[in-house]
Amino acid sequence: MFAIISFSVNAQNAQDIFLENLTAFENLKNESQSIDLNTVYEARQFLIEVTGISYEMEKPFEMPIFPSDKTLIDWRNWYEKNKAKLYWDENDQKVKVKEE
Repeated sequence: MFAIISFSVNAQNAQDIFLENLTAFENLKNESQSIDLNTVYEARQFLIEVTGISYEMEKPFEMPIFPSDKTLIDWRNWYEKNKAKLYWDENDQKVKVKEE
């Protein structure tokens, strides 16, 4: 029983971390919050690594930090479909996706 509760709490923490990273971009898009570039860069790296969903720059000279609206939607949809598979890996100290 303890392992199930532990995994459940662990999964919730991983989901919270995912949403914090996604919300950073959504807030930036909606201009509801100012965010420093380091946070944005780290959120970008996190979301690409966890979801496998990347994006191309809109213009060749832009920094590859800001995703398109389509990418934000793709990340949100990925989360809704896969949130139950997210967990915190204690050994690697990062969020991972549980293999089926």
